[in-house]
Amino acid sequence: MKRASVWMLLCCFFLLSGCANPSFPPVADSLSVVISLDVKAETVTFLNAENGGKIARWNINEPFQGGALSSDGRTLLLYGRDLDGVYRYDLATGKLLGEWKIGSGIVSAAPSPDGRTWFFGDSTHHAVRVVSRDGKEIARLSVGRSPMTLLVNRQETELYAIDFQDGRAFVIDTSRLRVIRSFSVPKMALGGLMRERQGELWVGGHGSGNKVEKNIHVYSLRAGRLLRTIAAPVMPVDFVETGRCVFVLSHGSNTVYQFSKEGKKLASASVGANPFAMKAAFGRLYIASYDSDEIIVVDEATLRPLARWKTGDGPLQLFIREGRT
Repeated sequence: MKRASVWMLLCCFFLLSGCANPSFPPVADSLSVVISLDVKAETVTFLNAENGGKIARWNINEPFQGGALSSDGRTLLLYGRDLDGVYRYDLATGKLLGEWKIGSGIVSAAPSPDGRTWFFGDSTHHAVRVVSRDGKEIARLSVGRSPMTLLVNRQETELYAIDFQDGRAFVIDTSRLRVIRSFSVPKMALGGLMRERQGELWVGGHGSGNKVEKNIHVYSLRAGRLLRTIAAPVMPVDFVETGRCVFVLSHGSNTVYQFSKEGKKLASASVGANPFAMKAAFGRLYIASYDSDEIIVVDEATLRPLARWKTGDGPLQLFIREGRT
């Protein structure tokens, strides 16, 4: 009788342990994958980057609103404004590595290129939180109310936090962990592109009030001075620069624009239904179409659509993880 009781207790323990640390289908390091964060379905979809074949779909069942991929492509972080922490998953095993209990209000995240630290935009504390790779908070830097866009330069010396509500961009020295300057940007600014060789920062946005944003605002990286605007109607929210061109995704008009390195418009194409995110790899653009629950694959050179791949409901954010041989 005692042995049976002990056996039942052990079974309960392992069942509870399994529930506390869920495991999903693994994604092999050797595979090049497109990762779609499907916020309406609360799933993460992994598709083969070459042919769109479904590799895995993780049912997170938590109200996450965004995520970030580690610099080495091995760890996926998921966060949400209403979640109490950040969830960390190992792609190769599909296992939950743990939760960083940093509190609610997280609206953006970015890893340092060397992988030693993470930056989180916090709308509750109006701050950028700096967290070590073991989950300990290193610093909390006051910025605007909703730092939804975070960009780290290649030298890892500066982080740009672009605020969605307050109409300012804050520049953080990543070694001294302090805000060193700020400058005005349009309210409801969203999305950005650092063009370090040109010394430029391209900023997109939704627009405020009854005025929708029709332009990209180009600022000097060094001085924060507005240099010019570039028409990209309506609501330019995501940017990709490749060796060929600069691409801008405007979700208000369902349009992808192709610009030269000098900022001259070369072409445009209609794409998707309420597209929010875009990535580039292998001579292609991968565009998340939120309302049609799919990724639209576009030829980078011609903007010709090549394929449409199904995701979970509401793909809001994309990552490309290139495989290792």
